[in-house]
Amino acid sequence: MPGKFGRFAAVAAAATAVVTLAGTPASAGDIAFNTRDVWVDGKPTQGQADACTSRSMYLASGTYTWTQILDGYRYPTRDLYLAMGTYTWKDCLSPRDGGYKQFSLLYKPGSETAYLVDPSEFGLAPGTHTIGSLLNPHF
Repeated sequence: MPGKFGRFAAVAAAATAVVTLAGTPASAGDIAFNTRDVWVDGKPTQGQADACTSRSMYLASGTYTWTQILDGYRYPTRDLYLAMGTYTWKDCLSPRDGGYKQFSLLYKPGSETAYLVDPSEFGLAPGTHTIGSLLNPHF
């Protein structure tokens, strides 16, 4: 059972980091991150739970570059205009039969949800991987 304990410890540490980061406001001009370390067994199947992280964050009005993060990779990317307000920012890794799919969303009550979805499904080696996205303001 040492593997199960190690996975639990990694998940607990990641959850603590996410809770700590969730309360940190972003300043104008600062790149904001929403990431999580997640352990995968490398054998994804449909029906396994998604691994997600989310935070609430106040954003100033303006154009942002939004980019997904998977370990050292930064893809896909899109530019979008966001109105001022408090957003829920969520990033997930979703197991499929034989591969993983990554998606991100930004939601503000009263506005349409914005999505950033990697169009591919990909394999991951067993182990810990960093998933998430970043927002880079153009101001």
